[in-house]
Amino acid sequence: MTLTCTRFGLVVALSVLMTVLTTSVYAEDTPIDTAVSHVGLGGGISFINPHSSDGDRSTGASVVYLWHSFHSHWGPSFGLDWHDTDFHQPLGSGSVPLGTLRMRALLAGVGGTQRFGKFWTSASLLAGYSFNDFSVAGGAAPAFGSAGISLVGVSVNNCAMVKPAVSAWYDVVSHVGVGIGAGYIVARPDRTMTTATGTEVHTLRADAWELTAGVVFGLWKKH
Repeated sequence: MTLTCTRFGLVVALSVLMTVLTTSVYAEDTPIDTAVSHVGLGGGISFINPHSSDGDRSTGASVVYLWHSFHSHWGPSFGLDWHDTDFHQPLGSGSVPLGTLRMRALLAGVGGTQRFGKFWTSASLLAGYSFNDFSVAGGAAPAFGSAGISLVGVSVNNCAMVKPAVSAWYDVVSHVGVGIGAGYIVARPDRTMTTATGTEVHTLRADAWELTAGVVFGLWKKH
């Protein structure tokens, strides 16, 4: 999930908090420790590559997390996906910046993990609901005006999201891992564009590849 750089401080603060919690929580045998083999939280960087040619690639700070590897190696998996994508709108013989789609999704599904010494590999299939918002670019209205179109506003509805993903992690030291993950986001919200002449509803293909690299601090880990 990609965040704005202004939130990067929050990512760092969460990472430090996880380091402190690791020392105290791991020393106790809790019910969660019995059930879960590896849970972690940390920070990193994400790259979003939209499938649509109207979307722009983006990079930003991210919160990375692990929740997997039950004793059966397969079990429930949960996730969040927060990212922004800038879109253009074809206009005349070219295109103009239209605005930014913000997606905030809650996901759940099934995931599995396999451990090879200090290496961990995992795969998951998550689905859920994305809460969306669209903010019109400052230059959109003047650009449409120059083409003889009076732009009133643009909005999007919330939508379902599906996200298959894989990742690989390496335990640098006890409770600290570094890794990379790749996933494909499938989301199709309806975009409503209102002009002085009427309203047009179009399904926005917000599918995107997501690549994330980061470091996590494990809360519970059983070998």
